[in-house]
Amino acid sequence: MNLKDKLEIFIVTYNRKEFLIKTLEQLFAVDSPVRDLNITVLNNNSDDGTTEILNEYQEKFSNLIHIKHNKNIGGNANIARAYELAKKEYVWLLGDNDKYSWHVWNEIENAIENNYDVIFTRKIDETIADIYYKASLISACIYKTKNITSTVLANAYDNIRFLFPHLALCAKNINDNNRFYNPSEDIVYIGVNPDFATTYHRGLDFDDIPKTKFNILWSVGYITSIELIKDRKKQIEIINGLRHFHKSLYDLFKTIVILNNVHRNGYFYNYQQIFRFLNFEQKIKFILAFLRINLSLKNYKYSFIREKESWFEYFNVINEQKYIDKLAKKYKNKKILLYGAGLVSDVLFENFDMSKLNIVGISDKRFEGFNEEKYFEIKTYKPDEIKDLDFDILLVALKNYKFMKSILKKNGCNKKIVSIINKSKYVLGV
Repeated sequence: MNLKDKLEIFIVTYNRKEFLIKTLEQLFAVDSPVRDLNITVLNNNSDDGTTEILNEYQEKFSNLIHIKHNKNIGGNANIARAYELAKKEYVWLLGDNDKYSWHVWNEIENAIENNYDVIFTRKIDETIADIYYKASLISACIYKTKNITSTVLANAYDNIRFLFPHLALCAKNINDNNRFYNPSEDIVYIGVNPDFATTYHRGLDFDDIPKTKFNILWSVGYITSIELIKDRKKQIEIINGLRHFHKSLYDLFKTIVILNNVHRNGYFYNYQQIFRFLNFEQKIKFILAFLRINLSLKNYKYSFIREKESWFEYFNVINEQKYIDKLAKKYKNKKILLYGAGLVSDVLFENFDMSKLNIVGISDKRFEGFNEEKYFEIKTYKPDEIKDLDFDILLVALKNYKFMKSILKKNGCNKKIVSIINKSKYVLGV
């Protein structure tokens, strides 16, 4: 099979040159199985040097196509545009900030040869809830283009308002009971989004965006997108299975209420959008969550932090340096393994003195499948290596500490587990 005749790749990007460079480096690496495919970058009229970078790559790789829009049409419209332009038998749409591992790429080629309609690039548990949730990441699926009908495209463009145009294509395959392929390992690893708060509207004039679109939350858009599924039982199953790092649907509802209160000033339209898709039992859970949060006296100001600036502000408010020094004194002669290499650790290492902590290594899922041997000059380990390491204390550098602690214990970690984030009057989660 000549893969180049079967599969093409699209990348959507806007003003994230540094991330795009890392993506192109991976795709065009010597060991990349996709380096010879047609790769089209849909550039949303970037003005940060993205065009110059793409010009340089085009001189080296004739299969790289650069389409620069005359105007920034928005990230979600760019996603829909990619599916409209797809011509080959299969299409794979990528973001500009993810990581890739090619260990099981032969499985993807076999799935293409065996005519699957949807080929996942991330492992799924094959429930309808997990299929729809995993497909919310644009790079998680390779789609057969014959299923991109005019109706699917119309639905995708219509669903731009609700943040997930690509779920129109996943819904089509679910509605038609098409074949889904589940890989044995992840090929795509989700990258950190550096500008989460404005990711859906970057580069646009906020004053001209309607409130119903500007104020929408991720979870609201996702649940609203379930309307694309025709079977009501499947809709309910997808909502019941929605967790997004929460123990239960009730806990997720609490987080939605907190987010809406803190970041959207309690914008009631968001509640209306969610409520209309819930069944009776789900509505009761949502009402209880709404009352629980709104009658609470807790301070949820920092309950959901996704930018470095906000973490830095929070750590200064709670006097994190004093807490780090306290941990260093308490565990002076102990070997410390740090768990978490995301925004929390980035901010701590970049802005606070961590030198007194005897950190012997750092573990995170991001190190699975990659040769990222050092993180801030600290040796890295995969999560499944923790049980074999020599350390005394596991410091968790994640917001959802309690949830992560239970997972680590369940996976066999028998060492003392402590949060590196100082406790405070502010609630970081639910």
